[in-house]
Parts: sequence; C-alpha cells; structure tokens
Amino acid sequence: MNYVTNAFGVVLISVIVCFSQTTLAQCDCTHTFSPGATVINGTEQGIQPGDTICIEAGNYEFLRFQEIHGSADAPVKIINCGGQVVIHNEDRAYGLVLEGASAFVQITGTGDSAIEYGFDVSAPDKDPWPGVALVLGDKSTNYEIDHMEVHHTGFAGVTCKTDPQCDGSADQDVFVQRDVALHHLYVHDTGGEGFYIGSTQSNGHTITCDGTQEVHQPHYLEGIQVHHNIIERTGWDGAQIGMARSNCAFYANTIVDVGGAGEQYQQQGLQIGAYSSCEVYNNIIMDGPAMGIIVLGAGDSRFYNNLVVDFGEDGIYANQQDFAAGATWEFYYNTIVDYTRNGLRVHGADLGAVIVQNNLIVGAEGQLAIGNEVPNVTESGNLTPTSVDGLFVSDNDFHLVETSPARGAGTAINNIDFDLDGQLRATSPSVGAYEYLADSPGTATDIELPAPATTSQSDDGSDSDGCGCRLNGAVRMLSILSIIF
Repeated sequence: MNYVTNAFGVVLISVIVCFSQTTLAQCDCTHTFSPGATVINGTEQGIQPGDTICIEAGNYEFLRFQEIHGSADAPVKIINCGGQVVIHNEDRAYGLVLEGASAFVQITGTGDSAIEYGFDVSAPDKDPWPGVALVLGDKSTNYEIDHMEVHHTGFAGVTCKTDPQCDGSADQDVFVQRDVALHHLYVHDTGGEGFYIGSTQSNGHTITCDGTQEVHQPHYLEGIQVHHNIIERTGWDGAQIGMARSNCAFYANTIVDVGGAGEQYQQQGLQIGAYSSCEVYNNIIMDGPAMGIIVLGAGDSRFYNNLVVDFGEDGIYANQQDFAAGATWEFYYNTIVDYTRNGLRVHGADLGAVIVQNNLIVGAEGQLAIGNEVPNVTESGNLTPTSVDGLFVSDNDFHLVETSPARGAGTAINNIDFDLDGQLRATSPSVGAYEYLADSPGTATDIELPAPATTSQSDDGSDSDGCGCRLNGAVRMLSILSIIF
C-alpha cells in the first residue's frame, strides 16, 4: 500500500510538471515569473527587444515593470500564462506599474483564450496614499495595455502620464509621451477617475524641490488611442484626457454611472482638456450628476455618433477657456437625451469655428445653447424635440422607430458614413447616433462596436448594462439568464 501511494504521488507530480512546461511552451516565453515576484527590471534580467515575459497565473501583491525596452520593430510582450494573474495590493498606492522610462512594450491579458481579462488588478488602499490599479508613467512611452479588469481602487483605475520631476526631465520641452493604446479594459468601482490620461495642470504644475516650490509645465501626449473599454461606477469622472495635442482618439467605449463620490467638478462622463485635439466617436455615455461630455480648452476636435443619456446638467458642455485660439469644434450625429440644463452648450470668443449638424437633442428646453460670443457657427439638420414621444423604440432603447421624424432628416457629412451600430448611413441619413436600419445600405466592415457594459453587480446589489438602452428589470433578468445558461 505504501508503494502504491508513493508511486501515485510521483506520477501526480510528474503530470503537474509536464502540464506547467507545456503551458509555458504554448505561451512562447522568453522569461517567466511566478507568484511571489514583485519587481521585474529589464536591464537586470537581460530582457531584449522581441522577448516575451510570461507572468504565471496566480496571486501577486504587486508587479512593477522597470526599464523594459523593446523597439518599434520588436516590442517586448508581457502576458499572463496558464490562467488569470490576480494583483491585489491593500498596503500600497499601486497594483501594476510601468516605469523606468520603459518603451515599446505591450502588457496584454490575452494569454488564456478562456479568460477575457487575463490580469485582474485592484488597489483599494486609501491611507496614506489612495491606490491606483494601473500606474503608467515615469517617462514610459510607446506602450499598449489591453484585456485587464481594473477595480476597487482608492483613487483612479488607470493613470497614464508622467508628473513633473525636480530634475526637469519630464517637463514639456523635454519629454513627450508617444503612441499609447489602452483598450479592452474593464474599469469599475473606482474611488476617483476611471481613466486619468495626461495632466490637467495645463497652466503649470507646482511641485516642491529642496523645500522650494517650483512650477513645471506638464508634458504633451502625441498619440493616445482609448477604445473598447467598459467604465462603470466611478467615484469621479469616467475618463479624462489632457495635453493630448495630436493623434488622440476616444472611441467605442461604454461609460455608465459616474461621479458617485459627489466631488465637485469631478462628476463628468468624459473630459477632454486643454491643448487636446481628439476624435470622440461611437461612445455610449450614461448616468451622472453633471455633464456627459465636457470640453475645456481643447484644440481642433470632433464629436460624433455618441449616445449621451441621463446627466444632471449638460449633455455636452464645451468652453474654450482662453486656450486654443482658432480651434474648430465639430459636433455631428450625437443623440442627447435626459439633461436638466442644456443638451449641447458651447462658449468661446476666440474659437475658429463651431459646426453643429445632424444632432438629435431631446429635452423640454435648452437643447442648443451656443454663446453669442462664438464668432463662426454653422448649424444645420439638427432636431430638437421637447419629448421622446414618437422618436425611439422605447423609453429605454434609443434606436429610431419607422415613423421617427429623425429618420432621413439629415444631410450627408464628409468622412462620416457609419453610425453607432456600425451601420452605413443612408443617402439621406437619419439624425442622431443611430441610422434607421431599414434605410442603411449595409454594415461598415471596418467599424468595431462599443463594448457592452456588463451585467455584473456592484456592492449595493444594483446592476448596469450598456447596449444603447436602459434595461428594465425583466429585460435585465433575461440578459443575466442568457449569460448563465
């Protein structure tokens, strides 16, 4: 009997070793790190361009990736292997960190096809410093972060910037963050912002160096792509972008239930800040106490095919704020419903032009509020009904009905031939985010849809969804049952 037990034990161990080696081989690992690892330094570990760093499945207190240097032709890939990597840090203000001027790196949670988010990262600590799950900074640039679940943070879910440093190495004229992509992230239940991208200190950042206060100008971003993310239940803004002066795009994201902490001026769905020139399109943004989209001092920017619903102040609020003189702001095909002040409000005496076309803005009053000081305004094809009656499939679904006055009421817009569902626009397009389906000539093959918000429950037992509609209780239950069965 002892012999059998020992033999069985040996066989069992050999199977485990074989499985581990097979799994690692499938991940194509150049370097492998197991639970217990905390700091991975590319210089010390001899990590080279083109290498693959495998993080074995399991629990980690934190992971700090330092001095990881790939190249444009051969980036370094960091991937989960053998299952999900869970990072949970209750003692520090971070979970997963990219630092040490790392460059040309992809950190991806696609290592197991059965798991959508291969990295699960939380940092709930609030004292002495509020935690951030993903800290992407310290002059790191040219990186891609994808397929992670980020949740329960003392502060932001994701920070993507380098704060000024006393040696001046991160100052505006010295460092530029370039070509960053953040996509397929599920960010929820954050104490602060869901995404904090670039600096909001556009007039200068005051820091203390050797006991003396100094003002340093924050760096610019050139190339920031934020897409196919789900953002739910944030304490502060859903997402904010600042200092992104070129190649900025925020698209196909779903943002639901923001500003839960009630912090003044931090309760917006999406903020596009000073010096940022962005394309903001095909997003679903719902449920917050202030503005759905707020634009403050941005450069040339376009906002189109966005569904903005249920905000306590303005649907979209845009104010030049003495920045970006001569900037052109364009608003096309947006559907804005359920606001208490203005649907679309614009101010700026030094703006170059404001173009507002084919928007569907539904409210009892204040649908369009463009300041008299704005020098050059083009308005056409907008519909501003006072009630949703006769417009949409239901009070919870903002697709158009056959007899909707928005159907076929717009005029074609150059370079925007698709809607929020990825359907091609009709020759006489519908007004608002959705084309009437029967009028569409087909589906745009190169347009990806926004990520649907989950039916997962928050701590208070409530649930949320994001399909361009607000589901009632019965439909919610059917949706949940379809997932379970």
